[in-house]
Amino acid sequence: MLKHNKIIISFMLFWLLFQLPFSFGVYLEHQSNLEKSINHIQTRLALDLPRLSLPDKALNIVGDEVSVINYMKQFNLQLEKLDYSARIDTIKNISFIDVPNEQYVERILLAPGEPITLNISLKSLKVTEYLSVMPVVFALLFIYLTLDHIVIWQSRKSQIPAIEEQPQQPILIIDLIEKVIINSETKVKTPLANKPLCFYVALSEFCTTNKEIVLNQNKDLPIELTELANKYFLRLIELGHTVRKRPNFSNSLEKTLSEIRAALDEVFIDAPDVKEIYYPPKAHGEGSRSKLHHYGLTSIESQHIQVIGK
Repeated sequence: MLKHNKIIISFMLFWLLFQLPFSFGVYLEHQSNLEKSINHIQTRLALDLPRLSLPDKALNIVGDEVSVINYMKQFNLQLEKLDYSARIDTIKNISFIDVPNEQYVERILLAPGEPITLNISLKSLKVTEYLSVMPVVFALLFIYLTLDHIVIWQSRKSQIPAIEEQPQQPILIIDLIEKVIINSETKVKTPLANKPLCFYVALSEFCTTNKEIVLNQNKDLPIELTELANKYFLRLIELGHTVRKRPNFSNSLEKTLSEIRAALDEVFIDAPDVKEIYYPPKAHGEGSRSKLHHYGLTSIESQHIQVIGK
């Protein structure tokens, strides 16, 4: 139904696009024709005045009304052959039309004796004369040529509301300057101590490129992860947050991870599904802590994290 409505609306727009200039052109041409007709009538009548038997009280001339009427009939026939849109209606109160045209112009010719008054009737165009089949043909042609584009555009437009209704997925902002982690959408922020903050920034960066490496609490930290954590701790020193020496990130790792998880629970309290991307998994089941547990962030990508003050 929407597709059909779109086609009908598009056809009407194309039709108006072609019809309006056509109708305006017809109007201008008609006005030009009327102007030429009036000028022709005045010029021709001025030349024919000497042989017209018009009444003139100033010169005591009775005139011949019948001959004047015949002259007007013959003149109007010539105007019709020339395709002019104006006709002589009255010459000095002599008319051969019982019901005068409502649209007319009055002209006065100067002559010996009394001035001669002319009423020139003007032909008005009918509504149908402003219309043409060509704009319809062109509109149908353009609809045919652009039909695929209209359907595709309508399909895309119908999908826009569904896209707009989908809420934007929040990301995690880690602010080293304020030592907080922030939910980008809700703006909920939670502070983190120096050690878990540095370790978590390093862990998120390490896991974006090393997802295949298993991180187990009973194994030594990978050298690259340790170097990243030390790098961010030095950055905290540069920002004036601490003057202590670098901590051993391998010590009390479970406590560090617990502090990170607690902070993430607060930041993503309204988005538990999103939290899974950032949440270091807990150990589950007997023996899993020593053998199978992997606390790495297996789903995280670089676009999920924004670090301020890096």
